Amino acid sequence: MNKELIKKIFSTKAGVILLISIILILSTSIFLIIMYFFDSATSSKLATMIFTNLFIGRVPAISFGYASNLSHFQVIAFNILAEMILVTLIYSLFVFSFDGVLKIKRLEDFFSRVQKKKEEHNEIFIKYGKLGLFIFVFIPFWMTGPIVGSIIGFLIGMKHFTVIFIVFLATIISMTLWGLFLQEIVNFIGQFDIRFIWILIAIMVVSVLILKYKKRG
Repeated sequence: MNKELIKKIFSTKAGVILLISIILILSTSIFLIIMYFFDSATSSKLATMIFTNLFIGRVPAISFGYASNLSHFQVIAFNILAEMILVTLIYSLFVFSFDGVLKIKRLEDFFSRVQKKKEEHNEIFIKYGKLGLFIFVFIPFWMTGPIVGSIIGFLIGMKHFTVIFIVFLATIISMTLWGLFLQEIVNFIGQFDIRFIWILIAIMVVSVLILKYKKRG
């Protein structure tokens, strides 16, 4: 990547969002490294939970957090952080790809699926605008959520920071409710045998991986 391209990227609003993503990644990494020297067990649990969210999904990550005896605040806050890292990163990359600034081959298939999703619900998004985007991000159905929602927000013509703000707000509320719901389930199952929780998490992880594999196939 040459200097002119870097300058072009970071001189745009999408570039600022990419910069936010980089700052979030670096600050989170530094925090976990420093924390490791004071409380290695908690740092390892938080890191595992974040990676679970990034690569597998919200529900297994939250369940893992509660099963690992992390506090409610830690589970919610760090899962929100993980999703905002993904949103700001993938959203900015999509904008650059859409504008022809960058081409990310590995993400092109995902981007095309998101555009199809937008076309399916185009009338709803045009009619309800910001509220429609909020609901789309808030409700956790397949191919909905913060990443897809942010891209659709861009495709229907919303301003960059408006999209990120709506997605961030919807993610906070949705994640908090998911956390309260899953915390009750984990606490209930934990009354019988903690192994049931880990079996449940394992089943969720395998199910998500199978679904992702089938989608790619």
